[in-house]
Amino acid sequence: MSAASEDPGLLGGLPRSRPGTRSQKRADAPQRPRTEPPPRPHSRAAPAETPGTDDPIEAVGRAAGRIAGAGLRVAGRLTGEAIKRLPRP
Repeated sequence: MSAASEDPGLLGGLPRSRPGTRSQKRADAPQRPRTEPPPRPHSRAAPAETPGTDDPIEAVGRAAGRIAGAGLRVAGRLTGEAIKRLPRP
């Protein structure tokens, strides 16, 4: 081993490897049963597509509207976070 690895620095008092068993204090502690969180409901339903509208112009318009809406939501959240971080007078 090199001299640098034997230097007792900040972590010099720790063992070189993890112990294989848990401490007696932890073994006696009651363990909570793990439960899965309830399924989250869908916050937004997908917009229903109108049947029979295969017009590419309408499809492009819908896509542009969705992109613009997503951009506004992101901008709103960023603005809200920035306002929260401003110092109060």
